[in-house]
Amino acid sequence: MAAAALVRSRRTVPVEELPKSAGVWRRARAASHGHIMALSVRPRATGSSPSPRAALLMFTYFLTGTMGSEVLVPERVSAVLGKNVTLGCRVEVGANLSLTQSSWERHLPSGTVTLAVYNPQFGTSIPSEYKQRLSFRSPSPYDATIVLTDVGFSDIGTYTCKVATFPLGNTQASTYVTVLVEPKVYVSAGSTPLLDGGNETVVATCTAERARPPAEVSWETELFGHSQVRQQVEPNGTTTTQVQYTWHPTRHAQGHNITCVVRHPALHTDFRIPYQLNVQFSPDITVVGYSSDWYVGQENAQLQCRANANPPAHLYTWTRLDSDLPGDVYIFNNTLVFSRPVRRNDSGVYRCEVENRIGSRSRDTRIRVQDMSEKQALSMVTVAGAVIGAVLALFLLIFFTVVILSSRKASHPVYTDKVIDLPPTHKPPPPYSERPVSVPQATNPGQARRVERQTKMTENTSAKSAQCEARGPIRQPLSYHEWICHHNGADRIYVNHREHYV
Repeated sequence: MAAAALVRSRRTVPVEELPKSAGVWRRARAASHGHIMALSVRPRATGSSPSPRAALLMFTYFLTGTMGSEVLVPERVSAVLGKNVTLGCRVEVGANLSLTQSSWERHLPSGTVTLAVYNPQFGTSIPSEYKQRLSFRSPSPYDATIVLTDVGFSDIGTYTCKVATFPLGNTQASTYVTVLVEPKVYVSAGSTPLLDGGNETVVATCTAERARPPAEVSWETELFGHSQVRQQVEPNGTTTTQVQYTWHPTRHAQGHNITCVVRHPALHTDFRIPYQLNVQFSPDITVVGYSSDWYVGQENAQLQCRANANPPAHLYTWTRLDSDLPGDVYIFNNTLVFSRPVRRNDSGVYRCEVENRIGSRSRDTRIRVQDMSEKQALSMVTVAGAVIGAVLALFLLIFFTVVILSSRKASHPVYTDKVIDLPPTHKPPPPYSERPVSVPQATNPGQARRVERQTKMTENTSAKSAQCEARGPIRQPLSYHEWICHHNGADRIYVNHREHYV
C-alpha cells in the first residue's frame, strides 16, 4: 500500500439551535493541534437567538478542544489489481471522552454505504455483501484499520473512517483509494535476423502490457542504436507500452546483452530483463600448425583450419593452388594431415575454405619446406646471435659498472691547515725556497763575519725546506725535524681549488 500524508480528522458537533451567523465557524483552525475543524450546524431563522443548551455545548467544545478525539488516515492509498489493500485508521481519544463506535463508510454516486462497524461493547459488524472481502485488522478503541482483499476497478473511490465519542460527537477523516495494475513484462526478438554489416534492424521489443498508470520502459545498452516508444490504451483503462530497439548489426557485438528496464508504482523495484544479441556472420578463419620451420623428413606435420562463425560452419575444404594435393595427404574434419614425412616438393600454397549458412570465406597459407642443412645452419645462426647478444649485454653491464665505481672513487682535493682563498686576479707568490736571498753589504770585518754566518744558515734552511716539501702536507703529529720545518716557514701554501682563480 502506497500511503500519502495522513489527513487530520474533521469533528462534527451536534448543535440544536444556532443563529444563521454561526455558519462562519464551519472551518476553523485549532491553535493547539494546528488542524482544520469543520462544524456542522443547522442555522435557525434570522433574528433567533441560540438556546442555552447550544451555547453550553459550544463553550464545552472550545474548552475540551485540546483534549478531544482525532482520526488519522492516509490521504491516498494505492492498491494493486487483484491483491489486498490496507486502509489504516488510527484513533486518538482524549481522557475526558469515551469511544462509543468506529465505522467505515464509502461514498457512491447513489449515496453513502456503511462497510464495517466496531463497537467496544458489541464487537464488529460487516454487511453480507462485503463480509467475504473486508475485515478489521485488529479492532480496538485506538485502531479501526480494515483490510480489503481481491481489489478490482470497482473499488476505486473515497472511503471515510468515522469515530463517535461522548460527549463530543462524531470525528471523521477520508482517504481516496486508487487501483494500480501491475504490467506484464516480456521481451521479444525482432522479426528479421541480425546480419553482420546489414541495414538498421529491430533488435528486440520490450513490452509492458496493460499497466495502470502507463509503465516507464527503456533499454539499457552500450550500443549506438536508438529506441522507439509506442503506447496503446486498452478498453479497461490500462495502457500497453512497447519500446523497440533498432541498431546496425556488427559481428563484434555477438553474444553481448542489452537490458529492458521497466518502472511502475506497482513494482517494488525496477523490473529488468536481459536480452542476448544473436548476430549472424560468415566465418573468420585462422590456420595453425605451420611456423616457417618445416624441414624435409619432418613427421606428423598437419595444418588445422579454425573458424569462428554464426551459425557454426558446416563445410571445410582444403586445396593446393599451385598443384594437386598429394594422394598420401588426407583431410580429417578441418585438418590437413601429412601421413608420411614431409618432402621438398610439399612446398606450395594451401587454401582452407569454410562455409556456413551466411556465406563462405577462405585463407591461404604458403608452406616452404627446408633441407636439413638449411635448418641446422639457421639454428646455428640463431644460437650464435643469441650468444653474441648475451656477451654484448654483459660487456656493457661491466663497462657501466666500472665507470660508476670509478666516479665514486675519484680523489678529492687535499687541503692543509693553510688554505688561502685568493681574489680571482691575484697571483700567489712563489714558494719561499724560490725567493732570492738578499745579502747585506759588509761595512767592517765583524759585520762581514756575521753576514757569512747568516748566509750559511739560510742555505741550511733552504736544504731543510726542500726535505719538508718532499714529505708533503702536514697531517699527522709533527716530529722535531718537521716542527723545525714548519716554524722555519717551509710549509707549502695550497690554494682552494674550488674557487676558479688564475
